[in-house]
Amino acid sequence: MISFSISDRSTQSQNQKITIKCGFRKKFFHSIWGLKIYFSRSQIHTYKMNSIVDVNERKIRPIYEAIDNCSYKPALQQCNKLLKKQPDALILKALKGLVLERMGKSDEALQLCNQVKEKNPTDEPILQALTMVYRSLGKHDEIVKIYDNATRKNPNNEELSNHWFMAMVRNCDFKGQQQVALKLHKNFKLNKYLFWAIMSLVLQAENAPASQSGIFLELAERMMDKAVKEGKLEQTEEVHLYLIVLLAQNKFQAALDLLEGDLGKKCKEDVEINRIRNDLLLKTSNWIKAIEMSKKSLTESNPDDWNSYIIYLESYLHLLSEPDKNENGSSSVNLDEAREFLYSLQKSVIESSDVKRGPFLAELKLEKHIVEKLKDCKPAKEIDTLIVDYFLRFGSKDCCFEDLQPYLKEVHIDSAKKIIEKFKATIDESCDDDKSKIQNIKKNVNIHKFERYLNLLVEYNEVESIQYVNKLWHSYKDSLQYGTKLLEAENQYGDDFVLLCSHVLIDLYKKFGKSSYIFQAIFLLEAAVKKSNYNFQFKLLLIRVYQTIGIFNRPLELYKSMDIKHVQLDTMSHYIVSRSFSSGFFDESTQACYDTLPIYRSNELETPEMIVQAFKFTTFSKIQEFVALRKELENSLQKALVDREMVRLEILIASKSNKQVIEYFQDLDVSELSYDDGFCTNLRDNRDFVSMPNYNPDNKPTMEEITRVSSKLDILWLKLFSIIPRILKCIHVEQNADNVKQLVEELEKILTEEIKGDHNIMEQEMQLGNVIVKLGRLFITVKEIQNGQKELVQNFDSIAEELVNAIKASEPVDNSQIKLYDIKWLLFHQLTSFFETCNYALIGIGFLNETLNVKNKKSGLKALAQKLQNMSLTIKNHFTYLKNQLICLNELFKNEEEDCDKILLYIKSEPHVELCDEEESVPFVKEILGKVNSNWKNNIQNMIKEIDSKFESNEK
Repeated sequence: MISFSISDRSTQSQNQKITIKCGFRKKFFHSIWGLKIYFSRSQIHTYKMNSIVDVNERKIRPIYEAIDNCSYKPALQQCNKLLKKQPDALILKALKGLVLERMGKSDEALQLCNQVKEKNPTDEPILQALTMVYRSLGKHDEIVKIYDNATRKNPNNEELSNHWFMAMVRNCDFKGQQQVALKLHKNFKLNKYLFWAIMSLVLQAENAPASQSGIFLELAERMMDKAVKEGKLEQTEEVHLYLIVLLAQNKFQAALDLLEGDLGKKCKEDVEINRIRNDLLLKTSNWIKAIEMSKKSLTESNPDDWNSYIIYLESYLHLLSEPDKNENGSSSVNLDEAREFLYSLQKSVIESSDVKRGPFLAELKLEKHIVEKLKDCKPAKEIDTLIVDYFLRFGSKDCCFEDLQPYLKEVHIDSAKKIIEKFKATIDESCDDDKSKIQNIKKNVNIHKFERYLNLLVEYNEVESIQYVNKLWHSYKDSLQYGTKLLEAENQYGDDFVLLCSHVLIDLYKKFGKSSYIFQAIFLLEAAVKKSNYNFQFKLLLIRVYQTIGIFNRPLELYKSMDIKHVQLDTMSHYIVSRSFSSGFFDESTQACYDTLPIYRSNELETPEMIVQAFKFTTFSKIQEFVALRKELENSLQKALVDREMVRLEILIASKSNKQVIEYFQDLDVSELSYDDGFCTNLRDNRDFVSMPNYNPDNKPTMEEITRVSSKLDILWLKLFSIIPRILKCIHVEQNADNVKQLVEELEKILTEEIKGDHNIMEQEMQLGNVIVKLGRLFITVKEIQNGQKELVQNFDSIAEELVNAIKASEPVDNSQIKLYDIKWLLFHQLTSFFETCNYALIGIGFLNETLNVKNKKSGLKALAQKLQNMSLTIKNHFTYLKNQLICLNELFKNEEEDCDKILLYIKSEPHVELCDEEESVPFVKEILGKVNSNWKNNIQNMIKEIDSKFESNEK
């Protein structure tokens, strides 16, 4: 569990630094949160000040005001001043605890609040202050305890009992919720408390083993039945709750009967209830009624409601395919009826000012199903004809490609060429008004997308591909004249031309391995992003192509400019933080990892409050969603991966001095680095891999997959980098050979799984794991020798040699002949991985030296210590080798202008886009190349400094 110490004020400065305690570390970083104000001025003054009998209201009011204004130092001074006069005043201690927590002094705040808690306070202001502290520190169980005690003293206080229930909600104590809700209902006779208890039973069922969940649901259903008989269901949300109970048991007919009865009629205006009713008609095979309801919805409400089309078509087609199972024993419907209905809807929308796509897509879906499933029937129109007709109407819409994609999947290449020609024929080249020309631009974009999707460009060679890219680039530039009046946040009409250009260039890079095509893709995308500064599709692709050539700073800028926040921090941060260690910019990578944490902190604080509010206002239809959201983020795979990446980076940063690395491993909380099967099974992969546009054929990898610089991180990677720091800590702190042996065996198992399977651990990471295995076995041997097994000295020599050989095997290849323009991400990954391997080995050997503790021993272990010393020298020689490699790379860089000219000359020596030859584009191109060159150079020099700092610290 990650615990933070922050001020929750949304009004505080966006750049205010706050202390974070992430279980295994303390760091400062910039806040980007705007969390709920728990202590607003109105909230303060609603408290009954006369209930605080031990402190005068006039004296305590300035403390509340100071807290409200974030003036924590004056508030603390005032608390201390009053406490000198009244040291036993609980309200003062509680407020001081709150102030200390807001100042980042979590331990002091917790100690003070615990003192107050022991007095079993019942005054609301005291309880609220304690609640704020405990809630910020993630101590929800403590909140339960204080309200439990307060309620026992005041069993007839409804407000305290409500707070007790909500404390249970925050603590995810579903059984406790149910019990408290039943007590509330018994004492205060309000119906909402009964429904709270029923909702709590549902939540218990969802989180109980399958063998027990049915018991909870049956009890919930009986309670709901009784409530219905007693006429207690008055609100739509209460009907929702009944539906939740029934649907959880798959009692679809009972749920439908409920909605068809009097209670359902009360909710007929509720959109969600109507959606559920229509779905239930399908699940109960009530095809005729489903057709009637969906037709009514489409004709009277919304002719573009796709869900209603799905219900209508599924019901109709089911009756057609299985006539013996409908109500009359023979088909009571026919295809002509369905077609006529869709035609009538099409006519209706055509006559309106805003033509809807729904009726035309529904016709496509119907006829496609007839072709594929109903072999005895013939389609009214050929699918190809319907596709062309649809493009004629909606080809200028951005969504046209996605709409027609499902219907073009299995089209033969000859038919595909004919379809594309017909698409092109729909473009009116003679038009002279801007609106029509903009429509032509969008149609052209979609046509090129379909050409790529239908694999019609596969025969192009390098030169032809570049000519095609130039054609697309010209189309993009021609489209810019029509976007001069667009708002700053709007994309240019022809932006997708640039995406298509980039996709072709990336294809060329993957096929021929020439970096020139990556540079050209960068030039085009950077030029386009200046015109559409909010185009996230450009930025995602730019991040990936920059990463391909080993650039980190510019992708980080682009990522930050996308204003990634809230849940997106969990779903999108993998674009920048996955294997960020390999970037070589260790401080910047660490900060990028820290910047992903706010969503998890927000989830700890805000999501429970959302659940509380849903209970408070009896919005039962949303409670399960909020609980699910909380679980998704609590068990986020991305969060676990980021934690491991941070540990890697922190170990590197701490290892600049022996003292720091020793302190780091002493403080490292390895319980945060879980990797057992139970933990891994519960992890949820919320990462988004589909936001990047993709126009590739279905039988080829997506553009997101193609542009990855490394394999996708998975559970095995997580286990690998959970066990490695555990082994090092165990060697240093516990010095328990049995525990190290168990960890080493688990690590070997992971490496074996990776070799046998097709997982996502890279070669250099495998080599690192192998080095740690040898290091662990060396420690085990040392402990056995210490325990009197002198005959194992030969084993020590053997394992020591294996360790040295394992480190040697992980050396990066000689890069002395590499060209400046051939620098790629993989080069930096190899260099940083070897740096990490040597660093861990040196740390481990240092810990082994401590284990021997030769100064206090007379057992002849000095020979082993000398061997360890020699190994340290060998590892330092590897650092020297790495440094020489880096110096050799650094010599590639002369001066920026000369380097840029060299790269540009290389690009022009290969097939290249016209932009590279345009005189007015030269400064722009050289500016980009200058930044690339600077990033490479800084990266290499940064790593040289890291090595130098290690040698300096060791000498000291």
